[in-house]
Amino acid sequence: MKQLNGNEEFTLRGESSGITVNEFWSWAYSDLLNNTYRGVLAEFLVEKSLSGNAPPRTQMRVNWTPYDLISATGRRIEVKSAAYLQSWERDYYSKILFNIAPRRAWHPDTGYSPESSRHSDLYVFCVYTAKTREQSILDLDLWDFYVLPTSVLNQECPGQKTISFDSLLKLQPAKADFLTLGNTIETIEL
Repeated sequence: MKQLNGNEEFTLRGESSGITVNEFWSWAYSDLLNNTYRGVLAEFLVEKSLSGNAPPRTQMRVNWTPYDLISATGRRIEVKSAAYLQSWERDYYSKILFNIAPRRAWHPDTGYSPESSRHSDLYVFCVYTAKTREQSILDLDLWDFYVLPTSVLNQECPGQKTISFDSLLKLQPAKADFLTLGNTIETIEL
């Protein structure tokens, strides 16, 4: 499948229906605080931090890979996201917690691997820090990024399935903002 730009139109009886892919995207995916969409947004932000001012990549996001992204230098990256606010209304902030469970890799030709492991070289933990709904999830200054080699998780938390924000900070990840994230990913010692 080719990458869409959003201007494509649905057709009806071989003619334009007047309905665009952009309309679908706006209808379906505008709630970026939604846990699922926020996770994909975090992957997109990490991808953009790696490409900087380079021309846009033409490769689309791929589901079902054993890691989320791969850098230009070949570093395999697992991206996790969390936020204090959720899409639903609540009168308290969510606890920042990340899933770090080892997983079985899946390949379309061979199915699931027999053993669970962490398949990336490093993790990027993305925290949307806003604490009011008046703040925009599109404001990159409200995102903090914590980069940690997978080897640290494997050594300190070998079978652990989740990690709290406080426990993550004790592992001394490299903290970055959006502007420094790409360089941090490429230069952190594995």
